[in-house]
Amino acid sequence: MKKFTALLISTLFLVSILGCTGSNGNSDTTSVGKGSGGTPKSSASGNPTKFSYLKPVWGPATYQKGGAYEKELFQKANVDIDVQIVPVSDYNTKAKTIIASGKIPDVMWGSAPNDPFWRDTQKQGAFLPINGYLDKFPEIKKAIPQSVWDLLKDKDGNIYFLPNITNPDVEFMVYYRQDWFEQLKIPEPKTIADYEAALQKFKDTQINGVKKIPLTLSDMWTMKDLATSFGASLKGWQPSKDNPNKLVQFYLTPEQTDFYFWVQGLSKKGLIDPDFLVSPNAGKAEDKFKAGNAAIMMSHYSAYPTIISDLRKVEPNAKVGIMSPLVGPTGIKGGVRSLLPIDRGFYVSAKAKDPDGIFRYLNWQLTDGHDMIKYGVEGKNYEVKDGKKVPFPEEKIPNDFKRPQMEPFWSLTPFSDAGMVDWNYNRVWMDSLGLSDLYDYYKGKFEEIAKNEFPDYRNPFIISETEAKIGAQIFEDNLNAIVNGAVINHNITPDVWKKHTDDWLKAGGSKILDEVNANQTDKSKPTYK
Repeated sequence: MKKFTALLISTLFLVSILGCTGSNGNSDTTSVGKGSGGTPKSSASGNPTKFSYLKPVWGPATYQKGGAYEKELFQKANVDIDVQIVPVSDYNTKAKTIIASGKIPDVMWGSAPNDPFWRDTQKQGAFLPINGYLDKFPEIKKAIPQSVWDLLKDKDGNIYFLPNITNPDVEFMVYYRQDWFEQLKIPEPKTIADYEAALQKFKDTQINGVKKIPLTLSDMWTMKDLATSFGASLKGWQPSKDNPNKLVQFYLTPEQTDFYFWVQGLSKKGLIDPDFLVSPNAGKAEDKFKAGNAAIMMSHYSAYPTIISDLRKVEPNAKVGIMSPLVGPTGIKGGVRSLLPIDRGFYVSAKAKDPDGIFRYLNWQLTDGHDMIKYGVEGKNYEVKDGKKVPFPEEKIPNDFKRPQMEPFWSLTPFSDAGMVDWNYNRVWMDSLGLSDLYDYYKGKFEEIAKNEFPDYRNPFIISETEAKIGAQIFEDNLNAIVNGAVINHNITPDVWKKHTDDWLKAGGSKILDEVNANQTDKSKPTYK
């Protein structure tokens, strides 16, 4: 068993749905941590802390400035935040454009410094080293395991990045209309072949006189857990079939190419929503399923209670099942494509005018403001019964307190909140939706999927110099078109795929492979539990 865990999360229990002087004269990391001393002032004292904040959003990008939730948060936290949101699918492009302009917000989300673009931006002095602030605000430091902070240090020991910690078992479940399956006498699929046969049945058969979309989903990543039935760790590195001691990228493994071309086959047969990859929007796929227009959908595990609740407003007798892991073409039973528990995070600009105020606000989010950030406002988002917070159903929550108005202000989530599913909270939530009878079924399916992990074997913080210099360019030149187009561009064949991967190897990919394998001596299977 790989001991990368010891490096990354050795101090964790999984509990549960980011030294230089700046141009503004900020102190170096040592003086920030040891200068004034004492307990940091409350965020609620003195003049409001003002800063600009660029953030991706995963939910609907419908945030409106000046809402009631925002006003209450600003008053309680004593802040005035100029938030700019960007749909997560567009965020990387937008963020890179802003950085190129030189007008970096005081706080902005980005990828960890294992990403070449963000690592280079960090090296160029765009971001503030935060070691001293972590010492000054211990609640912030405690929110993230020390083993993760250690991974984020540069060669001089400085940290610039505040990670968004996530559950390593972020599942994308296969939801299906159980009532329609029963109507057509289709048993729950056990294998990939069963699954495809069910899709074909829905393509060929009307439900109550209406043709339904066999399968709706937003993008390839939504299929990451289904890919495990092919033995694939989607978009990850895996041991080579020929040499288990050599790691190779996903586009070089037969498991992943087999999966890609199987999905292409579904597309050719008209079994997938025509919006797939053309209009990649998770909300749109969910809307189709909840409106009763699709038989099967793949989506985030946390969506299950809301999907059923919303669907039953349209079809009161609707039943939604969750498929167990399927057995693939070579006999492999699927599971979860487990993840490094960091999903982006954020940086503070080296030119931020009030970094102390920004860190006071982050400290407030973890202390006095924790419940407001996590649950919302009592009487608006939830009520307290028997000492437990009971969330309101969506239709009872005022518009100013719904997710689109709250999500822009989410930033640093402690591991105790994000590292694992909060099943106690989910039980209360499902009770409030009238779905208590489905709680054990839902939890059981999640745990069944999580039993079999298919991780990325690559330690992303071990760098290949060739990859850092030319990796992005040779990927764009040789692989981008096939990796992102193969499943809907039916002219791309396995032979075309192989030609492009051969060209990538010749252009420098082979050297990247050699460097990664030389630098990463531990190639055993990682685990984050």
